[in-house]
Amino acid sequence: MYNKTNAWGLSFVLLMVSGCSNAVDKTLSPPSDTQWVNVEVKNPSPYTKPFPLEVRYISHECLKKRVSGFDGSTITEPSYNVVAIPMQQGAGELWQGKVVRNGGGACKWTLTAINLGIEYTDATHLGKDLVPGTAVGATIAFDDDASRNGQYSAVSGDLKLSPSYYPYIKEWKLIRKENELTLLGKKKFLLYRVSNLTHVYFSPIIDERKIVRFVEPEKKVEGVYSKIIYPDGSVAPDKTLFPDFNKVDGMTIK
Repeated sequence: MYNKTNAWGLSFVLLMVSGCSNAVDKTLSPPSDTQWVNVEVKNPSPYTKPFPLEVRYISHECLKKRVSGFDGSTITEPSYNVVAIPMQQGAGELWQGKVVRNGGGACKWTLTAINLGIEYTDATHLGKDLVPGTAVGATIAFDDDASRNGQYSAVSGDLKLSPSYYPYIKEWKLIRKENELTLLGKKKFLLYRVSNLTHVYFSPIIDERKIVRFVEPEKKVEGVYSKIIYPDGSVAPDKTLFPDFNKVDGMTIK
């Protein structure tokens, strides 16, 4: 989809030999009676935008082979096909996209997962030196292959999500030179294993009154650590790696 929000990374780059040909045919050719998944995202801010849907298909027809890094044995696996589908702006702040369930084609592609969500596209309203950071959203798994890590919540029927997010400013001084604005949520990507689903509604809420900051020290000094500063001015204990979302969510800021 794009390098900073790709939740699946490079693990699906086809470095192996396909079981049905030397190159996997990624052409989609849906049958006329295929089912569709309708995705709607409500953009919560003029400074954010829904990113293109990252849609992953799987083929058990066109298999691929790879060499195990553990014992050198050959492993046969399904092939994957990742497609980016741009969201179309509808009425007001509502953005829409449609995803075909049965991709068809020579490899008989079927839908296995969708990534959807939002990201900041303009960060300067919270600081002139800020650049947009990574996206947030949800990963929707349609089969056991996509949800095999066991961290997915099972849902039957249509999915309606309204997660809360807060601005998270990272002030880099050692690792990099630019400061980054991203979003703090309960999870960066919510994980759901779905069945009998035809619609996904994603309506995130951003409260920019509650800004969390991560501040690196100016220099590497023993005993001096990066700080996480909460909206009320309190500071997380030394060596804290991530902000406490529940603490931020429960704060009252006038």
